[in-house]
Amino acid sequence: MAGKKSKLKIIDLFAGVGGISVGFKKAGFDVVSANEYNAEIANTYIKNHPGTKMIVEDITKVDSKELLNGEKDICVVVGGPPCQGFSMAGRRIRNDGAFLNDPRNELFKEFIRVVKDVKPKIFVMENVAAMLNIHGGTVKNEIIKKFKEIGYETKVHVLLAADYGVPQLRRRAVFIGNRIGIDPEDFFPDKTHGPQKQRPYVTVAETILDLPKVSAGLGQFESEYAFNKNLTQYQKERRGKSKKLYNHQATKHDPRIIKILKSIKEGEGRSSLPLALQTKSIHSGAFGRINRNKPAYTITTRFDTPSVGRVTHPLQHRALTPREAARIQSFNDDFIFYGSRGSVGIQIGNSVPPLLAQSIALKIRKVLKL
Repeated sequence: MAGKKSKLKIIDLFAGVGGISVGFKKAGFDVVSANEYNAEIANTYIKNHPGTKMIVEDITKVDSKELLNGEKDICVVVGGPPCQGFSMAGRRIRNDGAFLNDPRNELFKEFIRVVKDVKPKIFVMENVAAMLNIHGGTVKNEIIKKFKEIGYETKVHVLLAADYGVPQLRRRAVFIGNRIGIDPEDFFPDKTHGPQKQRPYVTVAETILDLPKVSAGLGQFESEYAFNKNLTQYQKERRGKSKKLYNHQATKHDPRIIKILKSIKEGEGRSSLPLALQTKSIHSGAFGRINRNKPAYTITTRFDTPSVGRVTHPLQHRALTPREAARIQSFNDDFIFYGSRGSVGIQIGNSVPPLLAQSIALKIRKVLKL
């Protein structure tokens, strides 16, 4: 096993707090190094991944040798470079690769640079699902072409997190490429949950209803579990060996917001409000109360703000707490988030669900027979 273990090494770029790292570690991989430029977010990574070298720096200033951290054989480079320059690409993208030439997408080029330098067997790159349709798919095609130029055959699919045991209807574009002559299609994980599968989707009720009730504006950074009996399988897995509950603090809401939330039934939203309580919010799903009997919608960075989406607790008159959002993202309870309220929102909302990452990692091991 030691020989196999030595081959299971990854580098995590644009790591955030390490949702991908968590998933790959659960699948038996070692994280050689990680890179995150935001110091507050990197602090959460460091505290939760004490055995991994974290390089807190703008990736454009990071030498690939530093990421190797003394290793020579990297199995996988993973990461999700931020993508902001869709609108500038326009029609020019067909002719001169405008997407990757857009300064705002320089970070994509940095990911490609590291893959070229480090030469992992495989890379896994995730991003927003919408990018695949931008300008008729030309952005997607340009990225695949760039990886081919450095020796990697690449394919991309939109993966739904709920299909892999995550209680969330989160769709992400996942690019997987390799330089070892295997059809990239083989590395995409098989669905394990959902209609016509052996296991149904995990619901919000199965995910968070064991957590203590907490009113808006209340809760503590560290607290106790309410009970330990009749837990669902998902709740048992997320609790693990954790003896304390962390990050279960509810945002304080204005009295008018509380009044609005009290008027919204489970599974409904702004459109069901009486005329006197109608709001001007333009967000899709604004003030939506989560249906406990289904997976949640996508957890965003502002899951603590009822007016921006379907983030209201199914039974309580408040938005989700960070711990509830983390549960829906499939983080275990012993993964603790540090920093300001806004930073914690970004840390959780921008993460790749660990269970989704684990499914990808396990499939990679299976194909490589490691």
